[in-house]
Amino acid sequence: MKRSVRRAIVGLCLVSAPGTALGLERAPLPSEAPMEACPEQGAGFARIPGTSSCLRVSGRVSAGIDAGSHGGAVPVRGRFSVDTRSATDLGPVRSFLRLDASHR
Repeated sequence: MKRSVRRAIVGLCLVSAPGTALGLERAPLPSEAPMEACPEQGAGFARIPGTSSCLRVSGRVSAGIDAGSHGGAVPVRGRFSVDTRSATDLGPVRSFLRLDASHR
């Protein structure tokens, strides 16, 4: 019992120490800083706060009706894309991810 109480007290001290005892201020959360447009990278890009990187998230979903005699499931397609671009000393760096999914 004493061991678990001691661990709880030490844990609480460690959790509360960085903000109160050291007097440190936290950095603003990304959601608190406004996203700025990146027109130099193209339409739909936004600058990630605190960096020189730009990000674009896009996607689409389509569904249809299969009117054939065999019946079955509704055809559905989806796509999700993430495109990041950064300027470095060696030149531009780009990463791109695209996920496609479909069901027929």
